[in-house]
Amino acid sequence: MAFHWDLFWMLTRTEFRLRDQGTLGGFLWTLLHPLFIFLILYGVFTRSMASRVDHYAAYLLIGIVQWTFFATATSGGLTSLRRKAGLLAHFNFPRILIVLSSVFSMMISHLLEWPVLLLGLLAMGIKPNAGWLLLPGVILIESALIVGLSCFLSVVAVRLRDLERAWGIALYGLFFMTPVFYTDDVVGAAGRLMLALNPVGAVIAATRGLILGPAHPAVAGLLPVGAAALALCAAGVLLFPRISRGVVEQL
Repeated sequence: MAFHWDLFWMLTRTEFRLRDQGTLGGFLWTLLHPLFIFLILYGVFTRSMASRVDHYAAYLLIGIVQWTFFATATSGGLTSLRRKAGLLAHFNFPRILIVLSSVFSMMISHLLEWPVLLLGLLAMGIKPNAGWLLLPGVILIESALIVGLSCFLSVVAVRLRDLERAWGIALYGLFFMTPVFYTDDVVGAAGRLMLALNPVGAVIAATRGLILGPAHPAVAGLLPVGAAALALCAAGVLLFPRISRGVVEQL
């Protein structure tokens, strides 16, 4: 087991460095993507949303950061086995370490973004509160959701080569069905039903609640999503050895 942990950390460090995260310049480039999206959406929607939402800039920035983590981590997890085909073909080790190391490297990048985000929120006039102490729990729930999805997506992506494109389209649609730049009250009844079934939306709402308030409704809404995310994560990890049989031959 100790060997597997050593291998996991080695794979995670390698994945992290391959995405140019091991340098300050590489990390700064990753910050430009959510910042670019923020500037565009803020410029377009600030007039219509600022009257509905206090601290709309902070509201929008939190949504973008949490959404970007989900989108990039699941996309990376989906292609993880295919990207490490050579390693899997020549060495015998638990294949799930490839998926977990991909997600965990994205999680490290996400954690490094949080000090920048919190400093930005302080600059916007957002005052710290006790809810900020619960933010790691929200990040863990989102990470569990990502791990569970990545375990299944990575195996299916080996057998269905077009899944990467299909997932990209699905993420594009899910982005507009997630209240990143708008609020729940701007959609109709059918839209609110879709939002209620959206786990990423619940994660973003809980994050905003803890940072901007009110915290209690947002956290209460996250509890069923957290339970589902943990169940999905457990199912993905436990079933991965079975569903991944034969993937090396198909890579």
